[in-house]
Amino acid sequence: MRVRSDDGEREERAASATTPRFVINRPKDIHTATPWHRYSHYIKSLPRALRELVPELRLQPSARLLDYGCADMPYRDMFGPAVEYVGADLPGNPDSTIVLNPDTTVPAAESSFDAVVSTQVLEHVDDPALYLSECFRVLKPGGRLLLSTHGVFIYHPDPVDYWRWTCAGLQRQVEAAGFEVVRFEGVFGLVATGLQTVQDGTYYHLHRWIRPAYALVTQALIALADRLQSDESRRLNASVFVLVAAKP
Repeated sequence: MRVRSDDGEREERAASATTPRFVINRPKDIHTATPWHRYSHYIKSLPRALRELVPELRLQPSARLLDYGCADMPYRDMFGPAVEYVGADLPGNPDSTIVLNPDTTVPAAESSFDAVVSTQVLEHVDDPALYLSECFRVLKPGGRLLLSTHGVFIYHPDPVDYWRWTCAGLQRQVEAAGFEVVRFEGVFGLVATGLQTVQDGTYYHLHRWIRPAYALVTQALIALADRLQSDESRRLNASVFVLVAAKP
């Protein structure tokens, strides 16, 4: 599918689209970083990387921010209480502020937000170009996007899972939407990603009583391997890429 450029085409697309629904029964432990969780290092690393980039959004205390594909808004506490935090998601999400249109565009006016946050959403959308064009559309001139998505990761539908990116491919797609990338970081380096992939490929073949001990050992090795990886190496090859991009 391609990005629609005029309002008539946008309305036609919305009318013909099949609206996916938010997955209610999502894993409840995904934000709990116990040492024996199978994604313990992810759960610690990604929020830390996002938090470090929040100042790059240059938000004023009373800014208006869109969390585009907000799920349960796990990063709300990274922003001050005066920030107007608007969560947008698929129908069925009880935590969202607004419901996305049938084509997953945002029912909001052009240039109506100071910042957009998108965390682990882009790989799940049907049309990444349309999604990024919406991020660009709703931002005020000078507004900024904080985005994270996967480089290398296992298939994980929520409710679908379509895409993965290289460092160059992701930046090119963001820039094609009109943005200027001002920061780009890798989270969870190549060696750690390899170890995580081995764990993911074997974890459910083990008896359920053995899995916590297995994850405890593998996640400790993954954390050690990731500390030995350089920042430059992670920017080239990583399981998660995080970026800040500005609307001129």
